[in-house]
Amino acid sequence: MKTDQWSYAFLIWNLFLAFIPYILIKNYKDNQHKIVQAAIIGTTILFLPNAPYIITDLFHLRERIAAPMWLDLILILSFAFLGMVFFILSVNRLLAISNALFNSRWITSGIKFFIMLSSAYGIYLGRYLRFNSWDIVFNPFHFAKKMLLSVFDADCYKETFAVTITFTIFLYLIFEIVASLKNTVNTQTNDLS
Repeated sequence: MKTDQWSYAFLIWNLFLAFIPYILIKNYKDNQHKIVQAAIIGTTILFLPNAPYIITDLFHLRERIAAPMWLDLILILSFAFLGMVFFILSVNRLLAISNALFNSRWITSGIKFFIMLSSAYGIYLGRYLRFNSWDIVFNPFHFAKKMLLSVFDADCYKETFAVTITFTIFLYLIFEIVASLKNTVNTQTNDLS
C-alpha cells in the first residue's frame, strides 16, 4: 500500500543510532591499546540506550487517514525488534569482555545490572527529557543539571524512578528470555549430537 507519507522516517535514524553500539563493540579487540578499548566500551554504553529506545516510538501511534493503525504498529514494532536484537548482541559482547577481563561471575552480574539500569535511565533521558547521546559532549552542563534534577527534584524523581525501574526490569527480562532460549537450543542441539 502506497501512502506517500514520511511520518515514520525518524525510525531509520533511530535504527542507525541503535546500530552504533553494536558496530562499536563488535570492533573491540583484545590486542588494542587500553585507551582504545576503554573508549569503545564507554561509547558503546553511552549509545546503548538508543537500541531499546525505539520501543518508545510506540508513543507516536495515532489513527491516521493515510494508513491503518495496525500498519503503523507493525512498522514500529519491526524497527523496535531489530533495535532489541542490536541491544542484546551488544550486551552479550560487553558481558563476554567483562568475563575475559575479570573472570568473575559476580562482577559480570553487576556489570549486567549496571548496563540494564543505565540503558533504562538513558531511555528516560531521551524520551522524557528529550536528550540525545551526543548532548553529554556538546551540552554537558545543561545535561548534568537536568540529570541531577531528574533524580533529586521532588517534582521529577517519581517519574524518573518509575520509568527507569520499569525499563530496567523490561530489558533484563527480555535479555534473560533470549539467553534462556539460546541455552535451550544449545542443550537440544547437544542432545541430538
